[in-house]
Amino acid sequence: MKVNFILDMEKSLIGSGVYSSAKRLAKQLKEYGIVTDINGHNGSYDIYHFHTALPQSFLKAKLMNKQKNRRFRIVMTGHTTIEDYRDSYLFSNRMNLALIPYLTKYYSYADHLIAVSNYNRDILLRYGYDPKQIHVISNGIDLTKNRENLSLGRIARKKLGIKENQLLIITVGICIYRKAPDVFTEVAMCTPTHKFMWIGRCLPLGTIAHSSVLRNSFQSARNETNMQFTGYVSRKTIEALWNAADVFLYVSREENQGIALLESIAYGKIPIVRDHPVFDWLTHEKDCLKGKTIEEFSQNIKKLDENRPLMNKLQKNAKLTLKAHDINKSVKELADLYSQIV
Repeated sequence: MKVNFILDMEKSLIGSGVYSSAKRLAKQLKEYGIVTDINGHNGSYDIYHFHTALPQSFLKAKLMNKQKNRRFRIVMTGHTTIEDYRDSYLFSNRMNLALIPYLTKYYSYADHLIAVSNYNRDILLRYGYDPKQIHVISNGIDLTKNRENLSLGRIARKKLGIKENQLLIITVGICIYRKAPDVFTEVAMCTPTHKFMWIGRCLPLGTIAHSSVLRNSFQSARNETNMQFTGYVSRKTIEALWNAADVFLYVSREENQGIALLESIAYGKIPIVRDHPVFDWLTHEKDCLKGKTIEEFSQNIKKLDENRPLMNKLQKNAKLTLKAHDINKSVKELADLYSQIV
């Protein structure tokens, strides 16, 4: 079986969750005897699997769908949704009305749709697609890799000047309004005894939505000794920070899955997440803590600080829950789907 992953504007996607997930899946599908190319041109393929919803992808899918007597199948992963695009880039909210017919038409060219979470599936169902056409398959992460390095974590904490009884709370993601850096900053200001770090690219304010709100957040962060926006960092640096951290605070307003959250749990971080349907696979006070407001997020951090046994419990249970997102499970489910539809 030959599969071609369509990943338009591949170079610009490097470092994103979509790109990383596609690369991991393509690599591991080969273990099932499936020849997988990315933007390949090596003859005919049995399946064309689209991972982006860019105009180039739209045109390719349209032309492929129109081919008469075609033997190949078109599969699309529903990474891009109207909800996920909102509050991201300049004019993204104004483009909502245009995105509705665009995305619904684009996904209609697929023979099968893959949702990366149950929440993602619910959104695609609201767009009007047949439930039998949609398959929930997590992007998944490699759980065979041991990410935890206590020695590296201790060195990083020492360099950062973090005291033994002080929590390091981090998040990982691009600085756009949808990811809620303004909320993260407010929580840091309400929790001055602990250290907060936002790890991820900061785009020019003129290119993102709600830039005035974010400008105020960045200014507030500069005035706080316990809050830092790191900007883009190397993989080596991010691994050190992930090991140094205690808590992963994920306050994003909207996600279809959230690969950074999966990664953080694999590093042994305690997840504090927004009370949002996309995180329904996590249970409050069993394997995470959930909140909706700045006050609730701050109270959750205080609760962890005052109850170290709770931290141990959440860390252990979160790792057990994470097994459902093992990439080996995802690859097997994807390979099974390919076999069924060819």
